[in-house]
Amino acid sequence: MAEFKEILEARYMTFSSPPTTNDALQLTSSVLDLIQSIEKRKRKRKANDEKAFREAVGLILGDLLLGFEQEENRWSYHGLSAAAFSEAPVGYDNFKITKSLMEKQSLIEVVLGRNHRPFTWEEGQEETFAPGRATRFRPTDALIQLTEDNGITKDTIHEHFITHLPRKVIEVRKASKGKLKGKKMKVPETRQYKELEWQVLLINQFLSSFTYEAMSFGGLRRIFNEGDAPNFNFDRGGRLNHADGGGYIRMNKDKRKLIKIDGEDVVEVDINATYISIMHGIKQQPLPTREDIYAIGNIPREVVKMWFAISFGLGRFPRQWLPKSLREIKEKCPEYKPWMTARKVEKVVLEYFPFMADLPLEDIGWSKLMYLESEIVIGTILELMSVHNAPALPVYDCVIVRKSDQELAMRILSEQFYKQTGLVPKLKTGF
Repeated sequence: MAEFKEILEARYMTFSSPPTTNDALQLTSSVLDLIQSIEKRKRKRKANDEKAFREAVGLILGDLLLGFEQEENRWSYHGLSAAAFSEAPVGYDNFKITKSLMEKQSLIEVVLGRNHRPFTWEEGQEETFAPGRATRFRPTDALIQLTEDNGITKDTIHEHFITHLPRKVIEVRKASKGKLKGKKMKVPETRQYKELEWQVLLINQFLSSFTYEAMSFGGLRRIFNEGDAPNFNFDRGGRLNHADGGGYIRMNKDKRKLIKIDGEDVVEVDINATYISIMHGIKQQPLPTREDIYAIGNIPREVVKMWFAISFGLGRFPRQWLPKSLREIKEKCPEYKPWMTARKVEKVVLEYFPFMADLPLEDIGWSKLMYLESEIVIGTILELMSVHNAPALPVYDCVIVRKSDQELAMRILSEQFYKQTGLVPKLKTGF
């Protein structure tokens, strides 16, 4: 049975990683031979339809194997409705046929998504999982063996199925509803939209000109949130994400530190306590002088950090820890004590940050803070790129740069933060 956490963190199938090498093309032919050997058709496909089908199988195969290469979960996902393929390089019919034939040949494992109903896994019942999630796919051992038989090892898949840079790089989503992710929405391609789009296209083109070890670069996409909010003006959310929702951004730190850019080791430059630091700027308050902004009272930083994350997410203070939050706190923080209730933490927070008392009365939530964070990071990337010809890979509120660019990146990130907030941030480095 599939692990819930694994399928939840699956990689999105973008159908942008075709078979590139002779080995990958031979593998695709082998898979085609297997699935077409059991396909029942009344008549042969026309030449153009056969070409489209073969290309679809190659693109589907690329996504499945790149998802498997992630190691942490090895799953990929895509919706199964016809609407989910309206702008996709792979058509709905070709995907549905390929999925069915690969499943019959035991080349893929499938876990169906369901909408808004409790999930149960009972004996004899087809496996389904969380409400509101798209169907997940994973290569079976048989497909991985076939891949290896064609000269492609698990850690070189990305060299054989090279991801093309995305053409659609701006995405706008509606507000989330509970645990359900906000749906994508269409917005007019205004002058502002085009400027934002051109910005990301330039970044993608520049970053793709470097060589990478221990990762592959498949392009970035900028995702805005709460697009259905009144007076939305591309000012909510806006983080850069890897185009397939995974990539180096989803790697854990132990793997990210193995990355090399043009053969050079990298370092991660990070802003300490980004959201609360930005809030100080909004409230025109000086930053605390202590090294770690989250170090307050006798409350462990992970507990304080969780309280802020929940408060910014809700737009109000939590009355109590939810079971999921409490489990996460206990996992990350052995120093947690039962007396550290959400209310007790709130009291300590307000002693150190009295301006936070206004949060429930203001329209300053996570999406607006994330937008300012994204502007700081993107401003840093653009200046490093255009002025210094230096690459910077974004990871939410930090950037990965070559070690030789560390001091330069720290200076520019600090300047961009000051530009947005009027404050000089506390920076830290990793790796």
